[in-house]
Amino acid sequence: MSVDQKKLKAVIKEGGKRGVEIIGVAEMGGLEFFCTKVEEPEGDVELTVESMNAMNKEIDPNDEESKGGSGSVGKMIFSTSNSNLAVVAYVPTDKQDKINAKDWLSEIITPYEGEVIEGNATLAKGLIKADVDKGRFTLKVRDEALSNSIAYLRARKLFPEQEDDSDDDFVMGDDDLGDL
Repeated sequence: MSVDQKKLKAVIKEGGKRGVEIIGVAEMGGLEFFCTKVEEPEGDVELTVESMNAMNKEIDPNDEESKGGSGSVGKMIFSTSNSNLAVVAYVPTDKQDKINAKDWLSEIITPYEGEVIEGNATLAKGLIKADVDKGRFTLKVRDEALSNSIAYLRARKLFPEQEDDSDDDFVMGDDDLGDL
């Protein structure tokens, strides 16, 4: 992968921080699966995989700032550019009896004519292309696909149901992390 090292460093930094946030929320709420978006990969599939790898990296106790640590949590992450939506799914080995990364990814991106680029039970990566003629815009698709991913998990009893019917409620797995 020929990529700007400065860009790669930013992707890894964002992924590492997000990993710490995810494991914190997962441990507090007992979550086994999580869905979120990342900005730095800007719709590049391989950079989105690098972000996932940074999220899953073991925390180094000698590091000044914790990074990663969420390898025990199944995740689907989304990254957009104006023309592409990159989607990467990860399922730890001990959760593969509940869900398969490639099947999960395929279910989420197929309605948008997305392509599964590569995948197996642990890791799957895919791409949805924007199509102005069909009214398919990456930001809109990202938000819909993220919600659909949570619904997919809920249908399998792998993500908690919302307490009430309010759409303003906290949707675990996206913007709830803020600047943690």
